[in-house]
Amino acid sequence: MKISIITTTYNSLLTIGDTLDSILNQSYGDFESIIIDGISTDGTLDVIKEYQLKFNGKLRCLSEPDCGIYDAMNKGMDRATGSWINFMNAGDTFCDNEVIKNIFGYNDLSDYSVIYGDCYVSKLNQLQYLKASSMKKVHVQMPFCHQSSFIRKTRLRFSIDLKIAADYQMIYEYYRMNGISSFLYISKPISVFDATGISTTNNNLLQKEYGIVYKRTRNAYYYIYLCKQILKMVLLCQN
Repeated sequence: MKISIITTTYNSLLTIGDTLDSILNQSYGDFESIIIDGISTDGTLDVIKEYQLKFNGKLRCLSEPDCGIYDAMNKGMDRATGSWINFMNAGDTFCDNEVIKNIFGYNDLSDYSVIYGDCYVSKLNQLQYLKASSMKKVHVQMPFCHQSSFIRKTRLRFSIDLKIAADYQMIYEYYRMNGISSFLYISKPISVFDATGISTTNNNLLQKEYGIVYKRTRNAYYYIYLCKQILKMVLLCQN
């Protein structure tokens, strides 16, 4: 069963090597690595070319302008030939060399559309273990980081008008289509997630985009979200 690992890059010279080593060293052999680059100018593409020799045809790279990270991730999905997809962006890595094999090498996964697990969050050279939330919380927030998940190949695509919550919208759409029973939780860490990106440093934007997703997906939590926003406005006016 082929796994497509999609990586987005833009001037990622200092981090892309760690990510590609993590993919290359996986003991599970039936995979492809797809890099979508946003016209890097810092030498990232030179590093990728060096790794293409090591990957023996399993690494493809497209470098062209894009409309943001989710547009790049969509391009990767369009080019994926695997049955399952993982998004491992520059700077992120798998926890160990056996991760993919331990999930796909032994298990019957025919009943599932999303597989997810825990992760380590890397920030300021420190690692923090982050356990995935229960899928019962999917109405409120993204239950897990996309680096620690594998999604079955689909026609769904990310909404490129969102900056940091399009992955949540995608996962919620999987939930709406297939139900909670189609999600398989693996009680192990899958990835080491680089927490220096915008999604972890801009909580105000994240909450705003969650509100957009609630409305688009007809999530009942949207009305609670509206009440909270109104309450915030009232409190601000009182101050």
